[in-house]
Formats: sequence, structure tokens, C-alpha cells
Amino acid sequence: MTKALIRLFIRDAENTRDARVREQYGVLSGAVGIACNVFLFLLKVAIGLISGSISIAADAFNNLSDGLSCLISIVGFKLSGKAPDAKHPFGYGRTEYIAGLVVSFIIVLVGFEFFKTSIDRIIHPEAVSFSAVLVVILAVSMLVKLWMGAFNSSLGRRIESPVLLAAGQDSRNDVITTGVVILGMVAGQFTTLPVDGYVGVLVAAFIVWAGFGIARDTVAPLLGEAADPEIARHLEEIVMEYDCIVGVHDLIVHNYGAGRSLASLHAEVPSDADIVAVHEVIDEAEKRVWQQTGVYLVIHMDPIDVNNEHVARLREQTEAVVRGIDENLSMHDFRVVDGARQINLIFDVVVPFSYDADARKELLLTIRNKLQEIDYRYNPVVTFDHQM
Repeated sequence: MTKALIRLFIRDAENTRDARVREQYGVLSGAVGIACNVFLFLLKVAIGLISGSISIAADAFNNLSDGLSCLISIVGFKLSGKAPDAKHPFGYGRTEYIAGLVVSFIIVLVGFEFFKTSIDRIIHPEAVSFSAVLVVILAVSMLVKLWMGAFNSSLGRRIESPVLLAAGQDSRNDVITTGVVILGMVAGQFTTLPVDGYVGVLVAAFIVWAGFGIARDTVAPLLGEAADPEIARHLEEIVMEYDCIVGVHDLIVHNYGAGRSLASLHAEVPSDADIVAVHEVIDEAEKRVWQQTGVYLVIHMDPIDVNNEHVARLREQTEAVVRGIDENLSMHDFRVVDGARQINLIFDVVVPFSYDADARKELLLTIRNKLQEIDYRYNPVVTFDHQM
């Protein structure tokens, strides 16, 4: 059914890098979600009124909040599909994340409200009617939610949308909550304890937990995440395919919404190369990265002395020292300032974020001591940075 809906409602469905195609996927997911969740809400409210079950009512309003979330998602995808303009030259792609954050707030609010209601039911218990027909209807609603989970996850993977992937997970969570409600209804027939209230608390806690999970997943890209290792490696591999580029470092990737990324990279090139020819290669590398990944890359050229045997030997010695201290360390931008009494070795060292100020001081001292064991004239001038 998922493929049929995609063929029916989405034009050029395979071109998922296109903002308009992404918008169509988001609108389709939202429209299907609204229809299914409104249907489930009406069904469960009716069951809740018939049976007097607060846990079923909580589950019903959870579906209503999911329907509202779908509406907000549609608005988010519509806004994120807007073309770049003078105020937002990189587009409105992050609106999708903001929509997801609003959805998470609504889910958490619904969870807290039903937590209070369920506590009241525990304090003031009421009888809950039970019938096999009600259980069958709730089981049907679980099947609907299972399909919705698979549907949203499939769409989310196609366009790499955290909002749709979160919607898929939320639907699977709803299957669990409805299953717990059914167990509570059955258990309530064998005890005088207010099982319905306790189940309502569990459902409410699950709703709140799901809301916080969605908030975490949408806040992360808004705050600025590290580059995906696979994407970073792919970008570096494309650039390193060119002969005149001997090394890359300082890759930074900025996410302006799913499918919209801006990156910068330092490429090491021979200092004695034809600068015009190298510039043409850099331009070609930037274009290839855009064509193959959809990432807008800006490359900064770092000229290094690669044909000087003396400098090459010092670089190899220094790299061996740095790697010998910690295999997670790397270095770049190596330069040498020779002197009769002192040889300045100038370079950058990329350290993990676990290295605090004291650790970096200790590392610098260790590098200096080990280099001066090779030659007392070596004086390392080190700049520490992190892999972005």
C-alpha cells in the first residue's frame, strides 16, 4: 500500500533531494496520519465512554495528539519547502525540526494531563466494564498503528527525515500502550485494585517518555551536530581522488535542514604547484561533491612543502611521535622554521573532545619531550583543534 500511495500522490518520487518532493512526502505522511488518528480517536473515545475506562480515554487522546502532530508536521514540511530568499539564503529546511519540537511538547503535555487524571482514578476508583468486542476493536487499532509505523518509517528512510522516523517510532509506541491497556482491562476483571488507574499511569509515562525522545532527536540538529562519519568520509574520499591534493583536514558540515548542508574543508596542495591549475582542480572537486552528495562544499587551499626531503623527514618524525602518544590523534598544516640553535616545528594536532585544558597541556609537554629526545633543537609550536 505504501508504494501505491507514493505512486499516486508523489511526482518524481525518487528525486528525494528536491525540496518540493520532500514536501510531498511530508504532506502525504501527515494526511494519512490525520485520517488514521482521528478515526482511532473517535473509536477509542466511544469505547472509553461505554466502558468507563480512563486508560482507554488516555490512549484515545494520545491518538488525537498524534493527529495534531501530523497537522503540525504538514505545516513544517510546507514551510521547509520554501525557496531560499534574502533573509534566509540557505532556505527554511530547519523548520522541519522546529515542527518536530512543537510536536514533542504537545505529546509531553498530553502525557502529564493523563498522568494527573490516572492518579485521580487510583485515589477514586470506578468500575470498568469489559467485553471481548472492545478488546477486538482495540486489537484492530493496534494493527492500524503497526501499519502507520511501517508507513512513516518507510517514508522517513526514503527522504532521511528525523520527523517522519520519529512519527514511525511513535506509532510503534502506541501499539505498546494499547496493548498495555488491553492487559489492564483483562486484569481488572480479576481484582478489586484500581488496575485501570495504574495502567493509565503507565500509558501516561510512556507518552511523556516518547515526547522527550522526539524532542531530543529534533533539538540535536538545531543545536548543531557533528558531521555524520559516513558523509564526512565520503566527502574526503571524493576530494582526495585528485592527484594534486595530498591531504585534507578541518572538515566542518553545517546542516540547514534534511538534504541541505554546507561544508568547508582544508585541502593540502604542493606549495610549488601551478596555483591556477590547482584552483581549477579545487573548483572541479567542489562541483563533484555537490553532484554526488548534494553538499555545497567550499575548499580552502593549504600550500605545503612536499618536495623538500628535509621537511618530509621532520614531518614523518613528528607524525610518528604524535601517533605514538595516542592513535586517536592526527596532525596537519606542518611547517618548519630552521635555525642553527632551534628548529621550530609548527603544526596543528586534532584531539578528541575528551582532552580538556590540563590534558592538552600535558600532551604538549609530552610531544616536546619526545621530539627533543630525537633532536634537542626541536621546538614544537602546536595548535590544538577538534574534528567537527
